[in-house]
Amino acid sequence: MSMQIIDPHVHFFNLAEGQYTWLQGENPPAWPNLEKIKQPVSAQQLVKSTDFELVGLVHIEAGFDNTSPINELNWLSSHLKSLSFKAISYTQIDSSADQFINSLEALAHLSLCGIRDITEGTDAKRLLDANSFKNLTKLSDTQLHFEAQFDIENSEITKQIAYYAKQLPQLQIIINHAGLPSNLNDWRQGVELLAQHDNIAIKFSGFELLRLTSEQQAACFNFLFNHFGQQRIMFASNFPVCQINTSYNNLWHCHKALCSNDKTWHDLSYANAKHYYQV
Repeated sequence: MSMQIIDPHVHFFNLAEGQYTWLQGENPPAWPNLEKIKQPVSAQQLVKSTDFELVGLVHIEAGFDNTSPINELNWLSSHLKSLSFKAISYTQIDSSADQFINSLEALAHLSLCGIRDITEGTDAKRLLDANSFKNLTKLSDTQLHFEAQFDIENSEITKQIAYYAKQLPQLQIIINHAGLPSNLNDWRQGVELLAQHDNIAIKFSGFELLRLTSEQQAACFNFLFNHFGQQRIMFASNFPVCQINTSYNNLWHCHKALCSNDKTWHDLSYANAKHYYQV
């Protein structure tokens, strides 16, 4: 059994040099263990914190400098120089076409493999904007991923994402945090729709932010597995936010416990992330 893992959803914070206004501004998130989450952690420390062999990761934009996101990518190059990684950066998905193109050009970096613009809750309506389709077309043309973070149970938005996937079959869409399940009946309907499109994959992570029991989480995993299959699901940590309720090492053991055999574990903890992110 392979103990190697690639973690496709990690954040590193540099609070001394970065802005992170969402984390250290006037209204930080009301998370348990927030001070622990904010502690600076090096890649070497993260590697040593688990008895799995962390051989690569995907860094997801964390708000280092949203006015000039290239600064985060440049910092990561020095911070993660001892570990294989790729990066997802930020630009606003419904910005004008010219602004979007300029933003992508300013993000030119060897580590860049996609962009994320969080569209949870009421922000999801930005995905309905005509500019979003133009900009997703640009991502497809440049072979960059779209990391989609939205509530799958929002049927209007889910239908729009499915439409984009159908119209842009070369665009790789990767859904963050299992689509944020809350209303499980509506979430299941959304999963059924999205899973029909081969260019949509999904990450199983972020449950520390959701109000689901361990049994409900396992049920969500089984439902995703039955619809997306073994090749389009990735286990991820959402480190350091996962420390709201567990350690990095324990989280990966919980992921492993969901797998019925070694091949499933290998694909979801390593092979699929390697395929999608080329890390």
